[in-house]
Amino acid sequence: MKKDEEKKIITRGNRIKTRRELFEKKELFHKQMAKIPFERKIQMLVHLQEITNTILPSSKKKQAVWKIISKSSDKS
Repeated sequence: MKKDEEKKIITRGNRIKTRRELFEKKELFHKQMAKIPFERKIQMLVHLQEITNTILPSSKKKQAVWKIISKSSDKS
């Protein structure tokens, strides 16, 4: 076991973890995110774009928010 892996880190909420624990949790998070369907990931991205536009100061230019067009509406 390497010394660096045992170094303590204080995370949000003042929890204390080792570097190894932190990286294991990060790896698990990425594996869970990889299982999410692509369409859902795009919906999440659009939601984040909308949030960004609501918190930007009025002096900054608003960023474009993607429009999602479903396949079923293309057949109209």
